[in-house]
Amino acid sequence: FIPWKKLYHRYLMKEETALRRVERVLQDFAITKEQEGCVLGLIRCVSTISTGRKVNPSVVLQCLESHHLFSKAEVCVANKLRQLHLQSRTGPKNMWAIIAVMVLFSDGVSDIRKLMACLQRPCSTLSVLDVTEMLYCIATLLYAMRDRNIAITNRIHYNIFYCLYLMENSSVTMQTVEEETLASHCRQDLCSPEIKLTHEQQRILNHEIKHGQIVKIMAFAGTGKTSTLVKYAEKFPDLNFLYVTFNKAVAESGRSVFPRNVTCRTFHSLAFGSVGKHYKEKGKLNFSKMSVYSVSSLLQNSKGQSLFIRGKTVSQTLENFFASSDEEICEEHTPVWFKNTHGQRQLVSPVEKKINVEEAKEIWRNMKKLDGDVEKKYKMTCDGYLKLWQLSKPQLSGYDAIFVDEAQDCTPGE
Repeated sequence: FIPWKKLYHRYLMKEETALRRVERVLQDFAITKEQEGCVLGLIRCVSTISTGRKVNPSVVLQCLESHHLFSKAEVCVANKLRQLHLQSRTGPKNMWAIIAVMVLFSDGVSDIRKLMACLQRPCSTLSVLDVTEMLYCIATLLYAMRDRNIAITNRIHYNIFYCLYLMENSSVTMQTVEEETLASHCRQDLCSPEIKLTHEQQRILNHEIKHGQIVKIMAFAGTGKTSTLVKYAEKFPDLNFLYVTFNKAVAESGRSVFPRNVTCRTFHSLAFGSVGKHYKEKGKLNFSKMSVYSVSSLLQNSKGQSLFIRGKTVSQTLENFFASSDEEICEEHTPVWFKNTHGQRQLVSPVEKKINVEEAKEIWRNMKKLDGDVEKKYKMTCDGYLKLWQLSKPQLSGYDAIFVDEAQDCTPGE
């Protein structure tokens, strides 16, 4: 009963018997670092999952035809696992192989959830237990492959793990593929007042945030992070919230879905209101990044390296500094590599790093000047005034709490 689920959790706990069992499976299906087609070994392993007598592989595959990854997976199995495909074209092995490839091809949680929804349609003959075991089998093998430094993205394992968690802990039944597709187009997760919350979302809503406290909501794209924030703001109408995001379009969309006690802004709009506007008034604001050509024209030291290549490395030095939490430009901000005039990668020498720092410091010093740059050669960029705002250590008063959207993408400077 549920052998792969048990094996997965026992393997995570490093139980000796589980470690030996997984190692044997990896060897049996040639899923090793030395084996070039080890991912194909994973698919072959999944194809051996036992199924009940009532399961009709042909009917299951028909249920999958509406999924956008089905045709691609079917072609992949036919080409890469030709022998398996020919031996079991209408059998369970071919069915499981195609499903495994669809999971591996998935871009995110939503793709796997749509796959699970297809497999749980009334017309499908697979049980929830069958689907769960298949996902735990793939998760176990992926985790073991990462343990052995086999080059495979960790994203797929986390997507599977999160889908299993949602399925096993969700307070609502899974939507059909048609309903989920419609929801993604209409953004019903934000617009609908009838939204049903999962246990995880309810726990977040039950948490009363305290002064100085940081709460992290860790979830994948499309799993309801924003809708949770909307509900949280609705639950505490007497509190004032600031919703901060990177994208202007997301901030504008937020204004239409968040209640009135939430102010929606981008990081750059906050920095512009405090710092950037002064440079705009002086005609010293460049709304785009400084081009390599413009940086090259500002360089003082013309010895050694080609000016264009040095312009690239100085530009990268400035960008790294803007993204950091540091107060001064230093050698840590300089790039490690550069491409020479022949397109070959070379290490940036210690001497060149010092020149990069000196040049970047000089450009940054002149960019910050509001007056004195008559020709306006040193214009302030958006990332530049964001950096100045960060260095001013701003106090965002008037808000009881701040919602930061996609916080994992924040640079140290933000």
